[in-house]
Parts: sequence; structure tokens; C-alpha cells
Amino acid sequence: MQLSKNWLKDFISIDLSTQEICSQLTMAGLEVDGYQEITSDITGDDAIIKLDITPNRGDCFSVLGVARELSAINALKLKIPKISEVKEDFKDNIGISVCPEGPSYYGRTVRNISINSETLPLIAERLKLSEQKLIDPVVDITNYILLELGQPLHAFDRDKLNGNISVRTANDNEEIKLLDDQNLVLDESCLVISDDNGAVAFAGIMGGKKSSVSTSTKSIFLESAYFKPSAIRGKARRFGFQTDASLRYERGVDFSIQEIAIKRASALLNETVSGEFSSITSKTLTNHLPKHSKIILDLERSNRVLGTHITKRESIKYFKSLGLNPISSKNQTISVISPSWRYDINIEADLIEELARLEGYDSLPQDSLTPIYKKTNSSSQNYLSNNLVANGFNEIISYSFINEVDHDLFGQGAKTLEVENPISQNMTVMRTNLVSGLVNSFIYNLNQGKSSQRLFEVGNVFNLSKSGEVKEILSLAGLINGSLKPNNWNDKSKETSFYDLKGILEDMLSVFSGSCSFEKCKIEFLHPGMSSSIELNGKSIGYLGSVHPSLLDKLDIKQDIFIFSLEVDELELNSSRSYEEFSRYPSSSRDLAFILDQSITASSLETVVKSSAGEFFKNFEIFDVYQGKGVEENKKSLAISVSWQSMKQTLLDSDIDNAVEKIVNSVQKELGGELRV
Repeated sequence: MQLSKNWLKDFISIDLSTQEICSQLTMAGLEVDGYQEITSDITGDDAIIKLDITPNRGDCFSVLGVARELSAINALKLKIPKISEVKEDFKDNIGISVCPEGPSYYGRTVRNISINSETLPLIAERLKLSEQKLIDPVVDITNYILLELGQPLHAFDRDKLNGNISVRTANDNEEIKLLDDQNLVLDESCLVISDDNGAVAFAGIMGGKKSSVSTSTKSIFLESAYFKPSAIRGKARRFGFQTDASLRYERGVDFSIQEIAIKRASALLNETVSGEFSSITSKTLTNHLPKHSKIILDLERSNRVLGTHITKRESIKYFKSLGLNPISSKNQTISVISPSWRYDINIEADLIEELARLEGYDSLPQDSLTPIYKKTNSSSQNYLSNNLVANGFNEIISYSFINEVDHDLFGQGAKTLEVENPISQNMTVMRTNLVSGLVNSFIYNLNQGKSSQRLFEVGNVFNLSKSGEVKEILSLAGLINGSLKPNNWNDKSKETSFYDLKGILEDMLSVFSGSCSFEKCKIEFLHPGMSSSIELNGKSIGYLGSVHPSLLDKLDIKQDIFIFSLEVDELELNSSRSYEEFSRYPSSSRDLAFILDQSITASSLETVVKSSAGEFFKNFEIFDVYQGKGVEENKKSLAISVSWQSMKQTLLDSDIDNAVEKIVNSVQKELGGELRV
């Protein structure tokens, strides 16, 4: 939408620069695309303001609507231009009938007009500045009222109308030729204006060709109507176009302005094309007009939400400026009824938003907020799913019913809940984990040529206790195999490993409350040397590992696949996140290799190193595991890299040497390990 700045001054006495006006409109929630200062022979020093109106603010698709916003922001009195009454010369006996979808209709006949008269210079100028094409004085005036008041009007050639006017739904397969020569076939969901011979306009969208105004027109029938947004919405787009009228009707026009609009147009027509005016004919189904219910605002809650201290008196003042007719009560509540032009104010939250707009978004308190995560399973689930998707996983959904063979392979001896009336032999028991669905999906995709896959599923599993009680558990499971990243001719990717999956899980679980660790475990369908229990605060919440080679052979799978499983209900997102300052000083590191018993886990070594590395410890990393020549049987060599860093100074070699000595002594004492030289 585009309008002249001076046009606004017909409604408000505003003495602000164009930039200030645009800034106020932006802060009020109306998107300003830009403005251009101009000088005109008609309007003098002026400016063109371009607005991008959001769908909820249909009231601002007019100069009046924008002026109303500025009047509220600046506490200015809104003035409606005085409308000169025209002399009523006769009464047109045309009858009008309406329907619930188009409940209000006003019409007036103007005869003996001078259709070839010139459009008034001011109207012509403002239409040009609003990027409206000049057509003829009658159409120009209807377009002018559309822009000025937001009320679409339409002019019919009165001599081409037969009988009475009816607002009705179209007959099935009813045809109409529009002003732009489109031939449409309508159905019962469309609304039309018809005379006794059939449809003469696609209601709220475009007039028909056969009743259109032309250079030979001597009399017009002027229409000003209200149509329900639901009756117009999407109808034009269905046929591949949109009009200025449909844009406004489908967002909701002011249902109290139809008579004002037709009187305003009549006054301008009287100045332009002269003619003789009939009395206004109208029909309104009052019960089918929008009904705006009372909305109650709790001012204390509003201030708590906004962080403001807006008084009751100030709130009432704001609401009055918006036309909301506030009614004060004895306590801290205010009752309002939204005006006929505001379809977007329906609940208390809408009123709070209005207070924020008029108080000024830039004046609301600005506090640093700590990120907060909801402590709900849905939040945890959403986070986990989003994290996996970000890591290249695709989500699958499989049946909760599986067959007994799959359960025997992946169920780890868990009791099954049998289905009494299974729909097939492949759905005889309830699943106790999600792994079988993932593996079956993997096999299917593999047979379709997908050699590298990343899959996950979130769903319920069903465990049967010894007492016969069924426990439903929300679980997450994933599967990964193939190349670590897509291959290309210049860089062949390495294969995914157990440690790649472990790294993804470590990163994913780092935002949850509690201490997460990975411990050795024994799961029948996982490789004994590449499997781990996932523990949270010492409690097992899942596992990960490589599928056992013997099971891969049984399933005729020729490549390694890695899987994990988690109980989502056991995970709780941290309510807050902390951030650490970066050190300005360099870090120092040492590489160490220890000979340990084969039974000693890497996590045990990590725990000992961290506890003995001193206050400047920064990072621990394993970079090699070795068994073989030079290392005793039942022993292994673990090579680690340990780094230190201070926030206050550059560390000396002596600081690092002392820390290394403590680590070596602690590993020897607590784990029986020896430094490999």
C-alpha cells in the first residue's frame, strides 16, 4: 500500500517529519518499506509512504486506518472530513435482498451523469501517488474511497440492470464474465451480486462485464456493501488473481462504514459528474454482522508480562484512543469491546499487545535474559530430534507391533506383550525397543541402493514386568553406517566408526542435567569390544555399539552398522546455560602413554587424570589404543593428550611438569598403570 503524507492531514493535524512518521508506524507494528519526499503542483511539499500491511491489520489498508494509528500514538484528535449531503431528487424502486454471507448492502442510483467529465485534480493526484491508474471519474472516485476509508465500492451501469439486486451464493456451474474479460465458472461457495437475469458481479472481488460502466453510461447504481471475510477469502486466488477489493474484504472491512462511504462518494460525484441522486436504499441482517464480545484485561498481569508500570488511567487513555470503549472496574481490571474496524482484538493477549505498542516497544525494559528450557518430555524430545536432524539423520516411523523373530534378535530376553488379534504374523507382539524397526528400515533402504544411512525414531516401547504390569516408555533410537560424509572425486570419506556415534551422543547429551558417562556393558546383539552403556548419574538410560558380526551375517548385511538407544523420560534439559570466558593465554599440552590392565576402561583413566591434573587442567583426549608386540598379554597401551591453560598467565614448564608427575603417580597408585617410555 502506498499513500500521500498530506492525505493523512485530512484526518489528523500532525506536524512531524516523514522520517518520524515512518519510525512511529514501524514501532507500532506497521512495516514501512520506505518513503520518498516529493513536490507536487497540487499537493505542494509532500511524501510518498510505502507500507507493507500484515494480514491481521486489515483496518490499516486505508488512509483513515493509518491516520487512526498515528492519532493514537501522538494523542491527536481524529477528524473525519465533513461530508456534504447531496439533494435527493427521486426514489429508485430497485429492491435489495441479502444473505448471511453478505449481510449488509447499500445502493444509490445517480442518473443523467457526465461520464466524460475530468476527475478532480486533487483526487487524480492522490490516486497517481498511490499508484492507481486513472480510468474515468466514476471509477476513480470508487478507487479514491477505497484508499481513503478502506471501503470497496462498485458502480454498475443502471440501465444494464434488470429487476432487483440480490446478494446470494452462486448456483453450481454459474458463469460470469468479469471486467477484465475473464470467464469464470462459479460454484456454491462463491458469493455473487445478481439481478433478475443472473450474476452481474463476483461479490467482493470484481464486477461483471455486462453491467460495467462505459463512456456511453448515463446512469449508475453505486454499491457499498459488507461481505464476511470467510465468504471472500481465497476465492480470487482460486482463479489465479487478486484485487484491491478482495484484499480488504478477506481481511475484514469496517462493517459500520458502508453508509458513510456511499455518502462520501456521492458528494464527490456531485462535484465531478453532477447528475440526479436517488435516496439510499439498504438492507442489513443485523444478526449476521460480526459481534465483538467483551474482553477483560487484568492490568497487574499485563504489567507483569511487559515489565511495565502502566497505570489504570494510562491504560484507559490508550484504549480510548484506539476506539476500544474501555469500562473501568473497582479492581485492577478493565473491560473493553473492540470497535467495528478491529478484527484482530479478541483476547486479553491482544490488549496487552496494544498497550505495548502505544507505550512504545523501545520504552519496554531491557534485561539480559538467561536461556531457559522447559522441563518437559516434549522439550527434550524436540531437542533430541532437532539435534539428530542437524547431524544428518532422517526420522522414521515404524509400527509398535513386531514379530517374534525380531523380538528374539533384539529383545534381550525381555517378556513380550502378545497381541490377541494380530492383523498379520509380522505384528504379533508389542515392541520392547526401537532397534528392530531401525534395522529393518536399514535393510530395505540398503536394497534400494542406499549404502550410507543415518536413521532415528522416537516412540513408545512396551515392557512387561514380572507382576504382569505393562510399562510404556518413551524411547529414542538411532542407526548410522557407511561414509562419514558424502564422497566426491577429490576426497573419499572415511567410514563411520563407533567413536563417531559416541561423539554425536556426547555432544547431544551435554545440555541435559546430571553427569553422563559411558561404561562397559554386555548386550547380546552388540559387539563385545565396541559397546557401551550410557549412564546418567550412575543409572543406565541406554546403550550404543556396533551390531554383532554374527547377527550381521544372519541378516546378510555386509557392512558395519552402529546403533544407540535412550530413554527420553530420564532426560531433563538444563534450566539454564552457563558461558565461560576465553583465556587470552596459550595452552600447553603433554602426550602420555600408560600400560594398563586390559580391564581398565578409558573412562576410569579419564577420571583419575582429571582429578590429579591440577587447577589449570583444560582437556583430556585419547588418541591411541595399542595391544601387541612390546605390550604384555592382557595389557594395553592407552595414549592420551592432556592440556592446561590459565586465565591469568602463561604457564611455565615447571607448572606442567609438576602436574604430569601427579598424574603419573595417581595412575600408578589407583589403576596400577605404568608410564610407557
